Amino acid sequence: MTKIIMNLTNYEKQLVTAAYYHGSADNEKTKTPKEMHPMLDRAARLSATKLLEELGLQYPDIVELYKFYEEMEEITLYLCKEKKHEV
Repeated sequence: MTKIIMNLTNYEKQLVTAAYYHGSADNEKTKTPKEMHPMLDRAARLSATKLLEELGLQYPDIVELYKFYEEMEEITLYLCKEKKHEV
């Protein structure tokens, strides 16, 4: 059995897990009809909630989750700019 080492706080685990599942759903939205998008959002929330419960955690507060998304967007923009300068 593989031992998983996690140095993230529980709060960080909540945010990263929710963001991962919602990001996966957003990727699928590019390939599915718009009327399917709410179903993908629900599936992402349910999947994230299930995994978090298995870790003994709860789904993060939605306000905190959106703050996390904004911060990740800033980081992504910075990395994209940096990559352009490398080319």
